[in-house]
Amino acid sequence: MMSDLPLDLVEEILSRVPATSLRRLRSTCRRWNALFKDQIFTEKHFRKAPKEFKVLMLKEYRVCPISVNLKVAPPSVEFKGGLGLKDSHTNLEEVDIYAVIQCDGLLLCITFNNKRLMVWNPCSGQTRWIQPKTSYEWDSMFSLGYEKQKSGRTYKILMYCDGDDYSPHGRVNEFEIYEFSSDSWRVLDDVVLEYCSILSIIGVSLKGNSYWLAYNKKDNYDQFLLCFDFTAERFECMCLPLVAGRMALSVVGEKQLSVLSQSDITSKIDIWLTNKIDNDIKGVLRWSKSFTVDIPFGGYNYLFFLSFLNDEEKKVALCCDRSCQIGKNKVYIIGEGNENYAEIVYAESTNKFWWYPFIISYVPSLVHIQQGRCKRE
Repeated sequence: MMSDLPLDLVEEILSRVPATSLRRLRSTCRRWNALFKDQIFTEKHFRKAPKEFKVLMLKEYRVCPISVNLKVAPPSVEFKGGLGLKDSHTNLEEVDIYAVIQCDGLLLCITFNNKRLMVWNPCSGQTRWIQPKTSYEWDSMFSLGYEKQKSGRTYKILMYCDGDDYSPHGRVNEFEIYEFSSDSWRVLDDVVLEYCSILSIIGVSLKGNSYWLAYNKKDNYDQFLLCFDFTAERFECMCLPLVAGRMALSVVGEKQLSVLSQSDITSKIDIWLTNKIDNDIKGVLRWSKSFTVDIPFGGYNYLFFLSFLNDEEKKVALCCDRSCQIGKNKVYIIGEGNENYAEIVYAESTNKFWWYPFIISYVPSLVHIQQGRCKRE
């Protein structure tokens, strides 16, 4: 029996068990339950355990798991019930979530009604409500990442309020950082984003850094990839594929970035992929085309995929439309070959105009959020 084994051997075995399986073992014994709360163990588990890639969808202010079956033709999608999340003050009312950002199995949720911030680990059930240092505008942007240190990872939140570059009396760009380890906010006075505008309030996180699609408001509105390095606390502009049209950004396998580009004049959609990104932000970013599809969408001439997930091995993408039209809301599966195309209805008519659906690649983890710091062995 494992209870008769030395503790260090038990830790080594459990560090290689997937996070969702360990969650079911928490009540097995007190020693194991205490082990799963130890931050040194959770960091070891994060590095060694097999990754379980799940799909979550922000659907009508709720975070919902979805199951995608690519083994049938056409592919199918099953939508499951929303993950329950209660308000910390009343403990009764469900929280309406406006936007979600994922990093290391942690979800940064921006609530809809009072625009509060909450960090949530759906795997462990831990939550942490965070009060912004100052009030922020309705279009303020947030991201979740971490600073890389020899002792481990220190998780942080970036708040960015987009200013008006053309009005001397308008808002100016404002940046604030929240550190989990100190439970405090501070202003970033030396960070500047001149003539830069971010296209979506929701970015993606890869290896502790955050990425957004952005454009230059002064020079021909050229699009580029904007990265925020949470260790150096600075922005870096990076290249995008040389294409025209609308784009969406995603992460593939926690190693690469992917871009979906839609033509403004045809029904052609291209999926692009970067080289593997290491921990050095100065590394050269190279793009290659993964696959192309050309599927007419009938009367939906202005479908705009705000989010998507790319299965590089199967050359298939799961896409989410940002249309607010009253009617049937759908997700789309596109890929090489007609047998890989499907339109799946996930909600009937809705009046929730200020909500946009969003698909998230989620990897369950045991990462702690109460103390904020994960220490290495």
